[in-house]
Amino acid sequence: MTSAELVGWVGRYILPHEARLRSWLRSAFPAIDVDDVVQEAYCRIATLERVSHIEDPRQYLFKTARNIVLEQLRRDRIVSIEAATGLAEMDQAADGEHGNPERLASDRRMLARVEQLIAMLPERGRQVFRMRKIEGLSQRDISAQLGLSESVVENEISRSLDKIVRALTQEERAELPLHARGRRHGKVRHRVQD
Repeated sequence: MTSAELVGWVGRYILPHEARLRSWLRSAFPAIDVDDVVQEAYCRIATLERVSHIEDPRQYLFKTARNIVLEQLRRDRIVSIEAATGLAEMDQAADGEHGNPERLASDRRMLARVEQLIAMLPERGRQVFRMRKIEGLSQRDISAQLGLSESVVENEISRSLDKIVRALTQEERAELPLHARGRRHGKVRHRVQD
């Protein structure tokens, strides 16, 4: 494929989706530089030798942008709750599910539930957890700000995360049908003792 053909293809099949991509990036990841992500996506597309393997150009653009955002988040090593929700929404957008209100409502309920669970943590655990997982501060910075040792900070984060995950897991199990929780067809299996 010549560069002129690639430019024509990008103009016809990629460019029409740029505004929607920018909108999603702004809403899902307010802290990232949208222009940088879009520019990097175009740079990656410009290096393609062929485009015949791309069945859905819109999906390809969104997944390229998603990968760029993931790389940035990995470099930062902290993923905030908002960023995680944004990644889920970008996955839906890339897969053409951006209009699925049921899925969006479910994701928003989950985010609200996680926020409730964070609010229910003991004060010090909540403060440390928010500073690390939401504000993105390092354990060392948290330790210095709160006058705690780094091991105490690490333990608080671990305990807080464990409490949140356990609560979500218990709630999920409670929603399962009986047969999925160890019962089969309404019968309870008992172990025979000798």
